[in-house]
Amino acid sequence: MMSQSHMIVADSYMAMVLPDDISERISSFVAGKQAFPFIKKEELACVIYLYGRSAGVKDQSEVAEATELAQRTAQQMSIDIDGYINSSASKLDSEYLRSKYLNRELQLAVEKKNSAGRLVGDPAIISDCFAQHVAFYKQDYFFGLYGPLKEGELTADIRNMLLNRMIMVCYNRKGEQELSSHPLIPVYVWFKGRLPTSGSTGSSKTNGGGNASSSNI
Repeated sequence: MMSQSHMIVADSYMAMVLPDDISERISSFVAGKQAFPFIKKEELACVIYLYGRSAGVKDQSEVAEATELAQRTAQQMSIDIDGYINSSASKLDSEYLRSKYLNRELQLAVEKKNSAGRLVGDPAIISDCFAQHVAFYKQDYFFGLYGPLKEGELTADIRNMLLNRMIMVCYNRKGEQELSSHPLIPVYVWFKGRLPTSGSTGSSKTNGGGNASSSNI
């Protein structure tokens, strides 16, 4: 039987919600159509980590497990950013980074995970993308952990996706006071954008994100 901590890990999800066209930018970068950096210094970047994606975070023991996982994730992101800052300039060169992304794409193909959009939603790529840009611009960044989210904190349309879930955000800003809105507002907007459209028979869109258990842990 899967242990409780492994259940939280397996039921976690990661995505970059800002810039909102990051999937297209990563695809364009990998295709050689634009160079690094492909996020501007003044642009807001936000990565989210969703805990309890399918089943929610049900009790205090699971809250503790999710909190511990979030702390480990934040520590790893800080290590990755420092690693890029302290490395040679060649590690943030467009051709070097493009080859790194392409190698990851090959790895996903070997693992038979390279379905349409898989690379741009891969947690390893998302983490690297955020860390590389923060390091390149030598920006401050902060993490915030919220939840389990209650019914009154959510609008009706996204309640099924986020009720009783925990969310950690990471922004390329020094603190929450530098944002123009609550840190969760862009997250809510992102989830609203992934609701099934009227008349759709498929599931909601998930491009730009993936299971968080494959990175930062």
